[in-house]
Amino acid sequence: QEQIERLWLLLCLVVVAFPTGKTFFKYFVSFLQTNLTASGKSLQYVQWCMDNSNRAQAAPRKLPPSSVEIAAMKRLGTIVCRFFFLDGRTKAIDVHPCDTAQDSVSKLADKIGLQSLDGWALFESGPNRESHIQGHHYLYDIISSWEIEQNLATKTSQTKVSPAKNLTPKRPAGASDNRFIFKKRLFRNTREIPGDPVEVSLLFAQAVHSVVRCDDLPVSEKVALQLAGLQAQVALGEPQPDR
Repeated sequence: QEQIERLWLLLCLVVVAFPTGKTFFKYFVSFLQTNLTASGKSLQYVQWCMDNSNRAQAAPRKLPPSSVEIAAMKRLGTIVCRFFFLDGRTKAIDVHPCDTAQDSVSKLADKIGLQSLDGWALFESGPNRESHIQGHHYLYDIISSWEIEQNLATKTSQTKVSPAKNLTPKRPAGASDNRFIFKKRLFRNTREIPGDPVEVSLLFAQAVHSVVRCDDLPVSEKVALQLAGLQAQVALGEPQPDR
């Protein structure tokens, strides 16, 4: 029974990794229907395959499932990912194995009340890098790449340490050192202030992060003073004549 459940677990991972072709789909569904008489965990796996076999996928996954995905699939659940904003806030949402970066951007926008998705995107940030995640990339592939990098870094650090020297190797960067960041990527109407207060707040936080904290964007003295005035206004409130 345990071996049968492992086979069904493997099939669940395959179903969400590769889109089922039109020709093969009806045969696959027929096979699943003949196994609806299974019992226990196997029946739950069969139902999962039935529910997810017809999900629209533009392309198959690129990387093997991570240990986190396998653990989530064993309980027939999804990975809860935490997304970071540049104002210090975080939001956690359930990410399905078939969800792309664009799908997650839409979920985040709904959760925080962001009205327009124009120009907003997800980035992956690690100890030595920060890169944009293209909208059609699967987030589970990104998580898998983090785990692969962690395993390679662990093997490399173990190889470099000489057994003759009593040295403690540095801890390699793990998946916990990587994070998803939500921020603006494309700025189209730079002379127009958005009417959405949520977007204004996010843009202000991104400006402070990029200009003040990271010094990524060089600005003139005039712009620097304007940004400093906005920071003071946010921190201290509107100016009052009697104060």
